[in-house]
Amino acid sequence: MGRNLSPQLCLISLVLGLSSGGGSTTPMPGVRAQGTCSLEGVEIKGGSFRLLKEGQALEYTCPSGFYPYPVQARICRSTGSWSTLQTQDQKIVKKAECRAIRCPRPQEFENGEYWPRAPYYNLSDQISFHCYDGYTLRGSANRTCQATGRWDGQTAICDDGAGYCPNPGTPIGTRKVGSQYRLEDSVTYYCNRGLTLRGSRQRTCQEGGSWSGTEPSCQDSFMYDTPAEVAEAFLSSLTETIEGVDAEDGHSPGEQQKRKIVLDPSGSMNIYLVLDGSDSIGISNFTRAKNCLRDFIEKVASYGVKPKYGLVTYATIPKVWVRVRDDNSSDADWVTRTLNQISYEDHKLKAGTNTKKALQEVYNMMSWPGNSPPEGWNRTRHVIILMTDDIYVFGVGPLVNQENINALASKKDGEQHVFKVKDMENLEDVFVQMLDETRTLGLCGMVWEHKKGTDYHKQPWQAKISVTRPLKGHETCMGAVVSEYFVLTAAHCFTVDDQEHSIKVSVGGQKQELEIQEILFHPDYNINGKNAEGIHEFYDYDVALIRLKKRLTYEQTVRPICLPCTQGANQALRLPLSTTCQQQMQELLPAKDIKAMFVSELSKEGKKMLVRKEVYIKNGDKKASCERDARYAIGYDKVKDISEVVTPRFLCTGGVDPYADPNTCRGDSGGPLIIHKRSRFIQVGVISWGVVDVCKDQRRWHQVPAHARDFHINLFQVLPWLKDKLKDEGLDFL
Repeated sequence: MGRNLSPQLCLISLVLGLSSGGGSTTPMPGVRAQGTCSLEGVEIKGGSFRLLKEGQALEYTCPSGFYPYPVQARICRSTGSWSTLQTQDQKIVKKAECRAIRCPRPQEFENGEYWPRAPYYNLSDQISFHCYDGYTLRGSANRTCQATGRWDGQTAICDDGAGYCPNPGTPIGTRKVGSQYRLEDSVTYYCNRGLTLRGSRQRTCQEGGSWSGTEPSCQDSFMYDTPAEVAEAFLSSLTETIEGVDAEDGHSPGEQQKRKIVLDPSGSMNIYLVLDGSDSIGISNFTRAKNCLRDFIEKVASYGVKPKYGLVTYATIPKVWVRVRDDNSSDADWVTRTLNQISYEDHKLKAGTNTKKALQEVYNMMSWPGNSPPEGWNRTRHVIILMTDDIYVFGVGPLVNQENINALASKKDGEQHVFKVKDMENLEDVFVQMLDETRTLGLCGMVWEHKKGTDYHKQPWQAKISVTRPLKGHETCMGAVVSEYFVLTAAHCFTVDDQEHSIKVSVGGQKQELEIQEILFHPDYNINGKNAEGIHEFYDYDVALIRLKKRLTYEQTVRPICLPCTQGANQALRLPLSTTCQQQMQELLPAKDIKAMFVSELSKEGKKMLVRKEVYIKNGDKKASCERDARYAIGYDKVKDISEVVTPRFLCTGGVDPYADPNTCRGDSGGPLIIHKRSRFIQVGVISWGVVDVCKDQRRWHQVPAHARDFHINLFQVLPWLKDKLKDEGLDFL
């Protein structure tokens, strides 16, 4: 390859070794697997098993705190028999069983002592380290055995500072050969039989007093990295700007620095995505891996960050789909469209596995042909510009060869580049967690979408409003957080007699209710404005803003929703800076049926939960008929011209065409009508009123009638008021 310099680069390689169809339940004894091996006698005591790779392998699973002994997976051999149950010391076992997970004991500990000394350590056991006089302890003095079979904390090292390089230490479970730490001296690490070494087997003392490679560890087959561990380690490495925690945070310079991704839209970063499409993967896992990469690209783009992408699939022969030099390589939409076009069938004619050739294609992309790379190609901040290949390998499932993925990954001091996760669900969890959002919590319309989050992770803008009135008790409405001080809701949730102290707001599912400072009503709202015309409730301009007494602290369960015609919405939609409010409205509310949603609170098994409900805004040829159904509302049956009650300020949902829309209920009033685009959530309406209260009258209706419509205040129609009241909130209205 050429010797042209390239920026700091990241290669993500997914090495999959798991089921092609999600696994099957434990079959009855005597049944044959889909391959050629009988399932009779393969059961595991205390656990279960599932078939992998269309019956050509099986995986044992055990309850939490236990692991399959002596192996985690077995292969169906060409002879029609399963691979043997062989222990680490080569003994044959007749039947698999689930054994309690234990942590390894220290093989050796230089220049100090540890206590207690035991042949093994059970979960939650602790071990303490102490140095001899004249030696200083680095790392963790006390460590606890975790459910993963690993010790928490950092390797304890006793060092006297006499070497050119500091003592590299002996991680628990490893054995180190070499005790001289002079320049160019080397140390070598070994694991007990049956354990696999991760990291660098040999490390050399280098100029400047640092050790080459990365700290090793000894891994058992049952050990997996948790999504949180992978995300934390990955965040420490995949970063263009690495920040140390300064003195203002209360940390001294001597402490280990925390590191995180700084999502800087003006930065430059190249990300290479490499996907195995060989025959052993299976179409289901290939598709799920594609989905992971697609979600990752979308997640990065949602922050306004534009890295350049390289995209390679491979089996026997690699295929390059996107090169970082391509004009569109930083266009997330274009890269995603290209990714979607990739088929598992692309490699079916030569379906072997040749990772080396795939990596060679990546290296070729790193080199710029000729000697005149474009301006900026050789620049990275705070890094000496070198031909680097930061390779991150994600091994997925029980059949991954740990030695192979360790050999494939980069090895840098203080960084981890190889990970083993249990299944695709955990990998998806990693991709959700590995981007640090702490610096971007104020970005509107961002959510923690992953299924393990709470209801408020998925709709962090949602606010619940409670009004206490004498003799009437409590009434509730919904609202949406739009800034640090304001919640947007419906004006009809309040009366002129309501006192501020009787109104409480809760956000993020927090039990503590927030006090309000004032309610700001739209000046043109007057529910009694048409009493003289026989219309006793008139909801035009039915919007209000609640100003809170104390500023909200944004977190994963409390974040603002995007308002239309703001720079935040522009960024969320990835529109040019020159985009006008009218153009944004055309993007969000085109003249057709528009998919939208609202959030409702439901009770299930005594627990209240937030549920998204998908509806269609009738903004095209169905708009007029949707609005005409307002005449079915109580008190509106004698209205001659429907425009008297359905003004241009309303959006209409409901009905059965093109789909049967769910309807809002009384307690949903004031909540946001939302459009979900490009992984961001933008509010276009406020829930105001409905024709039929389907929740109150649900026993009456055998089937919700087609005229059950809901009406929402269109925020584009009340923008002057919003802009005036929120002008000091940093929303940057267009």
